[in-house]
Amino acid sequence: MSPRLSRISVLEQVPLFEGGDVRRTLGDLVRLGRGLEESGYHRLWLAEHHSTGSFLSSAPDLLMMHILDATDRIRVGSGGVMAMHYGSLQMAERFATLATLHPGRVDMGLGRAPGGDMRAAAALNQGRVIDPDAINALIEETVALLRDELPATHPYASVEVRPLPAQMPEVWLLGSSGQSAAWAGVHDLNYAYAQFFTGRQQVEIMNHYRAHLPEGPGRGSIHGGQTLSALCVSAAATREEAREQALVAADARFSLRTGRPMRFRDPATLDAAYRTEVERYLERDTAIIVGTYDEVAQALSSFAENHGTEEVMLISYIDDVEVKTRQYAELASRDLFAPPGNEPDRRFYATGDPARFGELAGRFLGPEVGAARSISQISSGVSA
Repeated sequence: MSPRLSRISVLEQVPLFEGGDVRRTLGDLVRLGRGLEESGYHRLWLAEHHSTGSFLSSAPDLLMMHILDATDRIRVGSGGVMAMHYGSLQMAERFATLATLHPGRVDMGLGRAPGGDMRAAAALNQGRVIDPDAINALIEETVALLRDELPATHPYASVEVRPLPAQMPEVWLLGSSGQSAAWAGVHDLNYAYAQFFTGRQQVEIMNHYRAHLPEGPGRGSIHGGQTLSALCVSAAATREEAREQALVAADARFSLRTGRPMRFRDPATLDAAYRTEVERYLERDTAIIVGTYDEVAQALSSFAENHGTEEVMLISYIDDVEVKTRQYAELASRDLFAPPGNEPDRRFYATGDPARFGELAGRFLGPEVGAARSISQISSGVSA
């Protein structure tokens, strides 16, 4: 039996909007963290990006400390640390230090991407070229240092991670493929799937991950078994407000896919012709969940149930931290965690071609969306 949705969390990429103030944007992270904690969110993660004017998250561990010091309960982590830019002991010691200062509240999310272009990667690594196999070995070594499991023949076998926290950070692998899911399972790491990046997630991916976990019970926070899916959302009181809000993410994603510089800006500043292109792109983009608070909450519950993940991690692109915090609070107040045996009766209707809707929505919500009907059947009294 697949686990049920039991936790909601947030991933923050720290976008800098055009005309925005850098210090205010970084300072708003504390207000966001406190608001999420008050609303009952489980964790807040910070992304890592380099050499870009679009994001301010170049040092996630420093931003983590900024938020940890200002909050009391919410877990704070990296989503993730791009392992290729660091030494194994460096990563282990930094996160062990954070976990010592804030016991039971630190997550170490590890990524295998560069988090920027190759010129930035070269500058971060003093010109060294890091191949994929070396990144995997680096992650293995980092985790083994934290677990104190390096073999006696390893050159760093006598190296000790200090300080040694009473409770080690949770370690997660970030990915977006069956290969990364299997790798996380084999290495007994928790697994986070970036649905917001790919726009799709195979319904069996989390079971694929679980099938590769070592047999036997888990051995504490430093070992695996947990899953989460990261999803982009735009929720508001009305669909119209949600769509307008979602144009920020659609504009950035459309720019990236058409070779333009990624920018975060107020949709009201877009010229009419380009705005029309972005609106059309938003209609096709399966990576952004758009709707009222109730609609988005139901979509999240359906996604988690259909994809076998016990946690959803939300990401959104809203400049005003009060609006962003209110969106997350409204979603948290909905009944996302329906108890077993009390599943809602879900029916899917389309304003256009039900078959086309089923094909597109099935990639996001799951295969049963293929049974969608025309919305005209509601008014005509046709039974679902």
